Amino acid sequence: MGWMDRVLGAVFLGALSAPGFMALHHGGQNAERAAAIIRRRPTPGPTLPHGIAGLREFPERFDSWFSDAWGGREPSLRTNARLSMELFGTSPASHLFFGEDGWVFTKRSSSMESFTGTDPLGDDELAAWQRSLEDRKQWLASRGIDHLVVLVPHKSTIYPEKLPEAIRRERGTSRREQFLRWMEAHSDVSVLDIAPGLLDAKPNGSVGDTSLHDLYSPLGVHWTALGAHAAYVQIAEYLAEHHGSPAPLPLDEFTVELDPGMGDSWAGRMLLDGVIEMKNLRLEPRRASGVTQQRSPVGSERDFQYRSPRESAPRIVMAHDSFGPKIRGLLAPHASLLETRWRGWLEKEVVERVKPDIVIELYSELLLRTQRPFRRPEYLSPQVPVDFAEARTLLNLDLSAPLEFEEGNAEHSVTALKGSAVIRLHRGVTRLRIPPPKVPPAPGSELFLLLDVESTNDGQFGLYSADKLVGQPAISEFIPLPVGPKTEPIYVPLVWEAETESTWLFLPASLGELTLHRVELRAR
Repeated sequence: MGWMDRVLGAVFLGALSAPGFMALHHGGQNAERAAAIIRRRPTPGPTLPHGIAGLREFPERFDSWFSDAWGGREPSLRTNARLSMELFGTSPASHLFFGEDGWVFTKRSSSMESFTGTDPLGDDELAAWQRSLEDRKQWLASRGIDHLVVLVPHKSTIYPEKLPEAIRRERGTSRREQFLRWMEAHSDVSVLDIAPGLLDAKPNGSVGDTSLHDLYSPLGVHWTALGAHAAYVQIAEYLAEHHGSPAPLPLDEFTVELDPGMGDSWAGRMLLDGVIEMKNLRLEPRRASGVTQQRSPVGSERDFQYRSPRESAPRIVMAHDSFGPKIRGLLAPHASLLETRWRGWLEKEVVERVKPDIVIELYSELLLRTQRPFRRPEYLSPQVPVDFAEARTLLNLDLSAPLEFEEGNAEHSVTALKGSAVIRLHRGVTRLRIPPPKVPPAPGSELFLLLDVESTNDGQFGLYSADKLVGQPAISEFIPLPVGPKTEPIYVPLVWEAETESTWLFLPASLGELTLHRVELRAR
């Protein structure tokens, strides 16, 4: 063997062994970094095996850890990501893809199917959304409170020309368009369609660097400061017309500044940060508005309260999703008080505390895909108990018989007591199954579940409907229900999706002891 062969062999062996040596010396750091890049917890390092079972499991556990911990994984992933983009025009993240001019879109939440109309809403789903919103509108109207619903268009709706041609060819009627047409034809709920105003605000090719005028993030999902302003103008015009608020400020009343950082970008998720970048902008008003901002007295660190010196302006509660932060500061000068809640639902207790003149619900149009159209019990008409009494019984749960619980890590004990069931909740979240009725409801039936329940501690439990439980359901799929020592019977409207569908009660141990007095399902 010549000296060149020996050198090449040594280099080859060194290249093979280097990742292993780096894993031994920096494996923990490598695993944490690799997990952070793909946004999950790092795989724990394997411990020495004990017994035959431990020996059998050790190779798989070691392989999982080494996949995260081997040296040079991050540079390799980043190199692969760049080659995928530059050679093949593909995204290394399976849920993201490139469109025209380097724009990035997501497949998550069936967003493309929702946009193209290949996954449309059925009439029963549209009617359920209508009933859910009308419950809130009627409850608010009985207290003299106006109600406005704003569905924020997905960026595919405003920039369809940036999508791949294959998707553009499939374009039909989106879920948002279905919803707007249905509500216009069947309901008096105030729904503001802001898409036309956003389309009008789009720049044309003559403005030079159009990236400084984009209304939505080319590399993310949310609107930019300019897109939020175009939406703000339309909402402020509604407030001016219906509540005497000041007219919206035009864009020339703000200075447009470059904001450092990536802003709303998926570049990091694709391991392309530093390779693809965009300009991030912010708006600063030219004149002081006198608005003060503070954390909401009740809620999380994402909930804020704004006060302005315009005492004659309306009081506003705005429930919003991740599109809210860029618009709430713009709306604040048009209210004497603006309470913003980053929630997927409207909180009754917040409305009762703030006593607003108007409630605004502002959510992405993907809400029509990601959430069920629950009719929340707290907004139901007082007529519901009367209707329930006249309805046909489908299920009356025998509380003296053994109850069905989903296996898990929760600890509880059950005692039957005078026709009631007492559930002592010791640890975790106990999941109680209410089986489907033996005779399914007739198509088009209106269903109500009566829960007569109380607990030793004030709190909430969750209600979830499904054939079976697979993992932990998303928070948007729960109906949160209040409970305490003297809870009145709760009437919960249900949307029946399958004859085998069960209802699950998620009971946290913090409630202490829960007593079920009556569980009954009726249809009319």
